[in-house]
Amino acid sequence: MPETPSVSIVIPCYNEETNLRAGVLERVAAYVESRGYCREVLIVDDGSDDDSTAIVADFASRHQRVHLLKEPHRGKAGAVIAGVLAATGDYVLFCDMDQATPVEDLERLLPYLRDGFDVVVGSRAEQRAGAPVIRKIMARGFVELRRLIVDVGDVRDTQCGFKCFRRSVAQTLCSALRVYRGDAAQARGATVTAGFDVELLYLARRMGCRIAEVPVRWQYVGTKRVDPVRESWRGLRGLLAIRLNDLRGQYRAIGPARRQKAF
Repeated sequence: MPETPSVSIVIPCYNEETNLRAGVLERVAAYVESRGYCREVLIVDDGSDDDSTAIVADFASRHQRVHLLKEPHRGKAGAVIAGVLAATGDYVLFCDMDQATPVEDLERLLPYLRDGFDVVVGSRAEQRAGAPVIRKIMARGFVELRRLIVDVGDVRDTQCGFKCFRRSVAQTLCSALRVYRGDAAQARGATVTAGFDVELLYLARRMGCRIAEVPVRWQYVGTKRVDPVRESWRGLRGLLAIRLNDLRGQYRAIGPARRQKAF
């Protein structure tokens, strides 16, 4: 029988003390330990200035598959990129620390990767359980702006923080990013860098990757760390930067993804 492909789980972490003390890592670790193919959980600390780093370090010391990566504060995109580039599994999932989409929903994505897809995007579709009206309006506005500015094909929900890739594809994409690079300058405060997901999927489409969008569960988890208005403005600037890079030919050298056998 063919060997079961392994999975690396990447979780960015910036000042997540509240979620950590609520037990989110216990849930992740319990799932990972129940699945032999889950090779590692990489918690990428994005320069936290609360007790997050110490909490994760202590947790990792007691769980063999959980590892802490310390990074300077570059925002969520920089943390995810660092985790993806450090991953060793055949597949790489990145998800949010608040577990708005529970890690168990990886089971919904894996069949598509095994069937030969390169990228599988978790989708909330129109379901935004518990989200304030203003967040729903802003999300819808971002979708419309993205459709006007950057073509990512048929993917409807680019912003769900639950995506899984073939590792080789993920690492190639992260290395090819132009706007959201792993060596980005130091960030200030919490930033979700919404355009990162768009650039990643834009490049995946340009490379000819097979992309699937799969419904996942999602529950709004409130936070005071992120300013939605500021992040919407940053998201718009990111979309414009991607479009400008495209017009300047910055993505022309990016060729088709090398096809690999499906596991």
